[in-house]
Amino acid sequence: MSFGTYARKTRDPSLPYGSRINALAGCVQRYQPVGYQVTFAYLEHVAGNFRRDEAALLRAMGMLSSSRDIWLLELGDYARRRAEEKREGQRNPRATELNPTSSTCWYGDQRNAATFALGYLLRRIAKGRTVRTDAAGTEVLSLASGCVENGGRLGQAERERLDHLWLQFERQRAVAGWPDIDWPSWRKAHDSLWILHLIKCASPSGTADRTG
Repeated sequence: MSFGTYARKTRDPSLPYGSRINALAGCVQRYQPVGYQVTFAYLEHVAGNFRRDEAALLRAMGMLSSSRDIWLLELGDYARRRAEEKREGQRNPRATELNPTSSTCWYGDQRNAATFALGYLLRRIAKGRTVRTDAAGTEVLSLASGCVENGGRLGQAERERLDHLWLQFERQRAVAGWPDIDWPSWRKAHDSLWILHLIKCASPSGTADRTG
């Protein structure tokens, strides 16, 4: 089913409440800007205990829908811009242009969601629980911890370290990838880059907030 169908089921008071929670999970499967687990946790963090409170459930659905709507607007703008560039002979996207085809931030609330995501993932890793980023490098996790503790503020030395680590793990992921894939090395690079991306999103002077 589509995101819209699941959204209607989530809002439908005639359905059993458990079915509405499952419908919200279906929405998150189709739009999970900070990963499935973290998206669910952030919805509950902001909207309240939607597993027991219908008002919180509706707030959570509204949050997710609003973010997705902003993403879809940006996706449409990007498609129109690329079509125009192709007509003018620019076949490939500019190196500095972000491709929003796969949402990798919480559109409309990027900084807060990224800061929450970092804290959530760090707590899970500290408890030894399996998460998307449990293979990230120790230097990356240390930088993430400092980012959370300082509310997203990074000093010049930390920003330089962020840039250095980004290039390091981009190279590592490229070397470890196709055709002779070194899975442990590739996964460490991949997980580290996701954490570094969240740090950029959480940092006030990092990537600009996606508000459309």
